[in-house]
Amino acid sequence: MKESVEPVMSITPIIFNEKKVPHTIVGGKTRKTDENEEDLTVILLNRGGRYYRSAVFQNLENAGFTSIISIELSREPYDIENLSIRFPSVKFLVPLETVTVGEMINTGMAETDAARVFVVWNDMRVSASGTPQRLMKKIKESDRLCTVPLLTSPKMEVLPLQMVPALNGNTFQVEPMPCIRDGSPTIYPFDFTGIYNRKKFIRLGGYDHTIKNPYWQNLDMGFRAHLWGEKIQLATSFRLSYEEAVPREDITADYSYMKFFLKNLAPVRRQDEAYLPLSRFFSYAARSGVGFVNSWNDFKTVRSWVRTNRFRFIQAAPEMVSAWEPCL
Repeated sequence: MKESVEPVMSITPIIFNEKKVPHTIVGGKTRKTDENEEDLTVILLNRGGRYYRSAVFQNLENAGFTSIISIELSREPYDIENLSIRFPSVKFLVPLETVTVGEMINTGMAETDAARVFVVWNDMRVSASGTPQRLMKKIKESDRLCTVPLLTSPKMEVLPLQMVPALNGNTFQVEPMPCIRDGSPTIYPFDFTGIYNRKKFIRLGGYDHTIKNPYWQNLDMGFRAHLWGEKIQLATSFRLSYEEAVPREDITADYSYMKFFLKNLAPVRRQDEAYLPLSRFFSYAARSGVGFVNSWNDFKTVRSWVRTNRFRFIQAAPEMVSAWEPCL
């Protein structure tokens, strides 16, 4: 068992995994694979009731995954030692503090050198055939940040997973569309699930640990990816199914939304760079609900972040939304 403890930072991250989550590691030994097999690690996120964990790991191994990082919710999971002996390919990562979903994924990404990382939940069922070789070849040859699977409910109903952004005046919303066309863009991977290009994810900065609401944290990563020229696309040959109720997303326009707004909707682009105009501060302060001083500190922090990344924006939000490819 090894332990990692690092200081915590609370400002908008400039680099990937800037906040190091203190955690312990148990087990983890990659099985030998065919030299032609794609280098793929699974990050298994755990939630809800205690599923029959042996069956979850066996399902993943039967699907051909050679390396698994299981992010544990409890600081003292009672069955880790026994499971690590039975499943030597599984690395159990136990955070020593309460973390967001995005922080779980960032920490898992930092624990692997795999080129591609498959993020999946313990209440999802992966088919015995795993990810088809044709799909993996396509993913390897593509330049997409994330390949998103089609998801079905426990009743085998296909979920509307193409998330389409819309700006109507000053109102922003995301519409889920029942798209089944391969390669269709989606603004974010529903439920964080998909096969990520690890290097691209790291260059993007990963998930923002300062955004606590999972919905806005996920949307922040996806929106930023599109503003910076990355691709998040659906793959119709990649299918997973929920074994329990499909989780509901909390889309409340809370403080996390305001952080998302400053980073993604408020910047404008002039010539080849983006900036956050001072004029945006007053509307932010009026809606943030945290007072003038805190609003100004938030604004200054994000304005500095936008300036640092100003040349990475290839478009502003209105341009990106108006050019969004519909699913026909």
